[in-house]
Formats: sequence, C-alpha cells, structure tokens
Amino acid sequence: MRHRTVLSILLLLLGFAEASASGLVLDGGPVALNKAQTWCIAQVGPLPNWDGPGHPECKMVWRVLAERNDRILYSARYAWPSKTRSAEPLRVLTEVLYEGVRGSRIVRRLYAVQDDESHVRLEPLRLLTVSGTTVIESRVCMTGTGECGRELATWTDGRVEMIDNHTVAEIRSQLPKGYELKMNPELDLSSMSGSGKAWAERDADCCPSAAFEFTLRLDANALHVQNVKLTRRGA
Repeated sequence: MRHRTVLSILLLLLGFAEASASGLVLDGGPVALNKAQTWCIAQVGPLPNWDGPGHPECKMVWRVLAERNDRILYSARYAWPSKTRSAEPLRVLTEVLYEGVRGSRIVRRLYAVQDDESHVRLEPLRLLTVSGTTVIESRVCMTGTGECGRELATWTDGRVEMIDNHTVAEIRSQLPKGYELKMNPELDLSSMSGSGKAWAERDADCCPSAAFEFTLRLDANALHVQNVKLTRRGA
C-alpha cells in the first residue's frame, strides 16, 4: 500500500512538472582556449566564469562535438561533488559549448547547462541533424524516477538558439477525450517520431490503459507533433 501511495504522489507531481535543467544561451564572449580546456570554472555564476575558485575536486572532460568548414564546436563537461549527502556520490554537473575557428587560440561561449544530481541527472549533450538543421539535445531525468525530459537548441555558425518544444501540449490536445498524458513521451529525433502512454479517466496511476505514437515536425525553431495515434490495451 505504501509503495502504491508513493507512486501515486509521484505521478500526480509529474503531471504538472517536467524533468528540466534549463539550457542557457550564452553571450558569445571570448575565452582563451587553454583556459576553457584546462581550468575548472568557478562554483558560482554567471556561467562560465573563472572569477572565483573552482572546486578542488573538480574534473573536466573536453571533447569535439562537431566540425563544419573552419568552425569547431567543443564541449567542456565540468563536475564536482554535490553538497547533498547521499548513499551514492552525487555531483554538480555543468556542460558548456564553445565554438572555435581552426587555428585560433580563442573560443566563444555559446551554450550551457548545469544542475545538481540530487535534482536531475544530466546526460552529455549530443548533436543531431534534423531536416538539415544541427540540433543540440540536452536530456535530463529526475533523480529517483523514470521521468525524463529534454531541451533542444539549434547551432549555426557562431550562434545557438533555443527550440520551442510544443510536443506535450500538442499531444494533450490531440488525445481522444477522456485520456490524459501524465509522463513525458519518448522522442526519437533520428526518425522524427515518438511514443508514450495515456491514462483514461478511471485508470489507476500505476497502470495506463493506452499507448500512442506520433510523428514530429521541426518548423522555424519549433518542434511540433502530428498524427497522434492511440491504441487501447486489449483492443
């Protein structure tokens, strides 16, 4: 009974709040390549800055995400221990994207995400090509649950812009009357499709009675849903 009550509370909360670590479009300010590659950022904002001390246990992973013409998109993933005590080690994770020009020792800061693993788990940023557009995907999952969400942005030369994600609102509007979406759907940007589960009015929180599939459309920096098809279990 206790397990069922906890699950009901989680689903009720998830119906109104999504897993999120808000992406931040940065000002494109210059940073020395050596500093971005080797110095840990300060533990206080704004992101990223080196005006305060980095955590003594900070670790950083540097990688190249993409190369296009003479431009290179770099990722720096900084991590240091969280102040939250837990049975397993938790970290504060920050990932910053920098763009450089081949041969230059200066990079420009374009985009960042940061959160504490006591709140959400940040997966490494990844790049996808969607309808000819380079898309940055930031996927996060709420700690202790199966609830995951994502933020999307586009990368063009010297610039990052957020994508307005209308998927949840549009799925809700297209589901048949009497069905509700309580958890984020799964999106597959490679195939521009997705799927999820739907709850009928009398369904227990643990047991949605229907599933649905849909296709995605990227239009002018906005992600939309179309062709939502509901399948009732046992139908």
